[in-house]
Amino acid sequence: MKGWLLPLVAVLAAALFLPSLGKLWPLVDADVTRDPDELVPVAREFLESRGFDLDRFQSSGTVTVSGPLTYLESAFGKDQVQAWIRDGLPLVMYRIGFKKPGEPRALFASIHPNGSVISWRKLLEEDDPGPSITEDEARTLARAALVDGLGLDLSGWVEKTVAVTERPDRRDTSFVLERLVSEEPEFREQALAVVAGDQVIHVRRYGVAPGAARRAARAAEAPERAMQSIGFVLLGVAVVAGFWIFLTRLRDGKVRLARAALLAGFIFACLLATWLLQTGYLFGRWEPLWPRWVSSLQYLGGRAQMETWMTLVLLALIGAGDALDKESGAGRADSMWALFRGKVLDPAVGAASYRGFLVGLICGGVLTGGVLLLQMVVGAQVALQPRGFFFYALNSASPALSTLLFFLNVALLEELGYRFFAGAWLDRIQRFRWIAILVPAAIYGLTHTGLSFLPPAEPFWGRAVVMTLVGCVWGWAFFRYDALTVVLSHWTADLFIFNWPRISSGKTGLIVIAMLTIAVPLIPAVLGGVARLVRSSGPPASVRSR
Repeated sequence: MKGWLLPLVAVLAAALFLPSLGKLWPLVDADVTRDPDELVPVAREFLESRGFDLDRFQSSGTVTVSGPLTYLESAFGKDQVQAWIRDGLPLVMYRIGFKKPGEPRALFASIHPNGSVISWRKLLEEDDPGPSITEDEARTLARAALVDGLGLDLSGWVEKTVAVTERPDRRDTSFVLERLVSEEPEFREQALAVVAGDQVIHVRRYGVAPGAARRAARAAEAPERAMQSIGFVLLGVAVVAGFWIFLTRLRDGKVRLARAALLAGFIFACLLATWLLQTGYLFGRWEPLWPRWVSSLQYLGGRAQMETWMTLVLLALIGAGDALDKESGAGRADSMWALFRGKVLDPAVGAASYRGFLVGLICGGVLTGGVLLLQMVVGAQVALQPRGFFFYALNSASPALSTLLFFLNVALLEELGYRFFAGAWLDRIQRFRWIAILVPAAIYGLTHTGLSFLPPAEPFWGRAVVMTLVGCVWGWAFFRYDALTVVLSHWTADLFIFNWPRISSGKTGLIVIAMLTIAVPLIPAVLGGVARLVRSSGPPASVRSR
């Protein structure tokens, strides 16, 4: 591709991709970018007003999307769902937890982004004492909590179930009330109130999809899961081939094990750092009868153990891909290894940074074009967000850093596997370059079928098609340029997508930080350009030599 053609295509792709971010990833009509700590005083004041003592309790929170959101979108449309969210329906919430060292009785409150309380709960022990009041007395307390605490008008609610549980030293009574929100399509909202002894300890409101709709949704998952499973089976075949090549080249002394291990370890470190920044999740897993660090260590150790096998697989694929690259003499890994040796000003690194950013925009344009085409041809639908990977940034102690670390991990993991190894291997064993581009891209598309944060949500095969097209762009870029270009392009595309909630927040500080975060893959290109400018503006070589 001529030097002027790549930036021209990237500009055209960006003109399609960037204005479409809100169309491909429409956000719920609520502020999901708030720091949960801003809502801690709201939750604390509310719980203390209910008679709970929170002296010396520590707190943390996370934002989440819950309830039958997918059913509501398909049955009522996004406009109606957005109106319900604005009215306070419990589909988006901040969950705030309060725990105290040595105290097992943790408390929780869920706050709608508009500031209204959706639920609260105090965890009691089985043997906590309390009186055994009558069912009618408990009902009076429960209904008062629903009215005073959640602000519900119970005139339209019907009591559905009552459950009485005899504890060793108290009686617990649970009530479930229900109201009909819509008869056709059917949608109901339920409210739960639990009275332990003579104290209301759990109140919650939540939406309920019809049983038939839930069964239909489970049945509809079968072809989607089948496509994804086929992708993982094919990916497993590639992994086996990678291990075979790795072991045979290792036997022959052709694997540069140290550099492969360093890169695999770096990728694992990015993931570990991302987990460490998920302070809300770590707080949620804290057993307050333990030192907090013990719970965190147990959680992180468990996650690390589960990911160790992936690191070993990645080590083999990097080693195999590097050996194949060396044997072919293609040098597609040279700029990547230069960057990992700290040679940020290497011209090849700067060129890969520049090209990678442009190719990332092209991938965004291809993804957008694919989704828009499916919308025109088969009526493809997109889903309200955030879901899935969006929460790595939204629930992080440092959203910018988490976005950079997690999606660098994703870009390295996927591009080193699908392109650096699989693409190079297929190119080596057969003579058609297009097969080496298409096959890894198709497997990549299949394995991404079940990811709910990717468009389109419907039809079920739409994601596989769109992501295969994007994978073909990365395959072309790998063979046309090099591995670092592809990694940085993947990183760039993800940074645009998963910074979208902050870009669209309307908050100047968040927007500036998000844009600076997106620009990080361009740093080598910028530094290299500055270095060349400084060198060109200096005195001539004949003067410097005197």
